[in-house]
Amino acid sequence: MKNPSGVLEIFKELTSAPTAPFHEESVIKKAKGWIKNNFGNGITVKEHRGGLVVSYGERGAPALALAAHLDHPGFSLDRVNNKGARAELLGGLPKDQLVGAAVQAFAAGAPDNRPEALGRFGSPDGELYPVTWTSAPPRVRPAFAVLDLPACEVGGPWLASRSIDDLLGCAISLEVLRRLVRERAKANLIVLLHRAEEVGFIGALDLIESGAVDPGTSVLSIETSKRLPRAVPGRGPILRTGDKAVLFDPNLEELLREAAKGRRVQRRRMNGGTCEATAYQAYGYEAGGLAIPLVNYHNRGPRRVLPEMVKLADIQPAVEVLVAAAKLFPGKTLRGALRSRLGARLKKMAPRLN
Repeated sequence: MKNPSGVLEIFKELTSAPTAPFHEESVIKKAKGWIKNNFGNGITVKEHRGGLVVSYGERGAPALALAAHLDHPGFSLDRVNNKGARAELLGGLPKDQLVGAAVQAFAAGAPDNRPEALGRFGSPDGELYPVTWTSAPPRVRPAFAVLDLPACEVGGPWLASRSIDDLLGCAISLEVLRRLVRERAKANLIVLLHRAEEVGFIGALDLIESGAVDPGTSVLSIETSKRLPRAVPGRGPILRTGDKAVLFDPNLEELLREAAKGRRVQRRRMNGGTCEATAYQAYGYEAGGLAIPLVNYHNRGPRRVLPEMVKLADIQPAVEVLVAAAKLFPGKTLRGALRSRLGARLKKMAPRLN
């Protein structure tokens, strides 16, 4: 097994602070700090309301984008007092396993994983859960909460965390970028680190609506996705043919297949959920995806909430496939090059329609 030490280094940094939808401030700071420490003038970083856009390569040329998200299902808090709080569920945690589950509460912009308070959930009213403190906040009023599960643990062949989905996708994407920059590779790559994916792709949609992602960009969603038959942990990353909602673009499927030659990978439609490729495809982008098979998806264990888990052996092959895809992309007849040729043909031949 090739050592995924580069990805793990980034993942440990990103998971060194808590995250939840609309509460990604600290993870954004961690990502920006890592980018600043690892890249010089060869890239550009733009921060938007919907997330970070990190670009490498020739400006204006058709680009391949790796899209991942900085949030994981969690809770916003209100009605905070010295006895407890009310928690609004943001995202798809297993509701049948939340009552009695332990929770950690954090102030807005918490710099690390030291919680302001600890508590347990009571019975909900819809998406709202009462929290009773087992360790009350001293002075600072917590703003959000996450499940009281390990931030990052490596044990044997497994990586475990409360938030593998999708901070591991962010770490893989940044490691691919680091490899390309270090090699000075001829590639046009964008890393999109979105906010608030877990509540309906809000960060991605905001980037699209704001014009931060050029319509000619081809987008690959880099996710961890619930294990399924023919999507087995330890047998390599999955070249996604689609998700629960849509089938993906065949041009990008072919790009990934070519990039994966000689590597152990799996291929199937990952219909256990939807990913950000669906959002981009709905807005007319060429979109596809690569995923790592995930155990305990969204913290659902057999009987209680548990950390999410992936096999370490699946991580490095994902990096290798994506590095190869980024290098192959400029020479492929994908959307940018094809549009240019068709536009030139239109200009030449359209007068004959008169």
